[in-house]
Amino acid sequence: MVPWLIRNLKNTSAVGRDLNKPDRPRIPEMGGLAVVIGFYVGVTALTISVYLLVNGGNGNLFSSWQRVISSPIFVLSLLAVLGVAVVGIMDDLFNLRQRVKAVLPFLFALPLGSAMVSLGNTSLLGVNLGVWMLLAAPFGITAAANASNMLEGFNGLGAGLGIIATTTMIIVSFILNATEGLFLLFPLLGALIAFLWFNRYPARIFPGDSMTLFVGATIACAAIISNLKTLGAILFIPMIIEFFLKARGHFTGENYGRIQKDGTLAYSGRIESMAHLVMRKMRVTEKRLVYTFWVVEIAISVFVILLATLYLPLG
Repeated sequence: MVPWLIRNLKNTSAVGRDLNKPDRPRIPEMGGLAVVIGFYVGVTALTISVYLLVNGGNGNLFSSWQRVISSPIFVLSLLAVLGVAVVGIMDDLFNLRQRVKAVLPFLFALPLGSAMVSLGNTSLLGVNLGVWMLLAAPFGITAAANASNMLEGFNGLGAGLGIIATTTMIIVSFILNATEGLFLLFPLLGALIAFLWFNRYPARIFPGDSMTLFVGATIACAAIISNLKTLGAILFIPMIIEFFLKARGHFTGENYGRIQKDGTLAYSGRIESMAHLVMRKMRVTEKRLVYTFWVVEIAISVFVILLATLYLPLG
């Protein structure tokens, strides 16, 4: 779908300037539409496959998978991430205020929080939150979506971070035999890998908030329904730091730097992004800056996998 979007968005208002290039080319935005659609195609394919396997005489082997895709938590998680995707599309089109992007995902995730309370999945860090999970789950999804949206602005950065975090969650899910979220994680991983082919440096399309918000919310939902909330939260450490840095400038700061003659990026203003810090401390091109963030996320992922290997009851 991405090539179709690139062709058809070029002559619309859904284009932006690639500010980290000397000639600042116009690049189509809202590429997240392809990620969202690809994700739901993947979910549909997995769901149909499970039902065909069960009906084909493999009921005992795949009955646990059928219970997952038939559970209200799985259905409501799909509703939550779809709602967040709609918020992202609205933001790409109408430039929503930050408070709106905080409230709407919370509302879409409330039914999931309610289902978790009714089914008794209410633990966090070994503490039983009880009825407070009704609010904690939507808050976590909203926080993850917005945090994921903060650390962007460079070719391939958001998609790459999403691939690393999603792959880590898949590995952890198998280690801890917490496979409920895999029906979200595998379709997300496939969609992100396909999208990165077009979004990597030099990008032919931008993700837009329709992807960044969606990716954060989907990983959060997978962590919640698999009871891997703490491990999932650790993966968001760079995004959480970015959130607080952005808060210093009341969420008005941009990640971009000045392009030097040698192609590197420089920044001399107030630090309102992790990208600003990297550009101040290192001589980096856009590609090297993206790789730096990927390496940081990979290091965090290794730590998370080690925690999972130790089988700590983090909840």
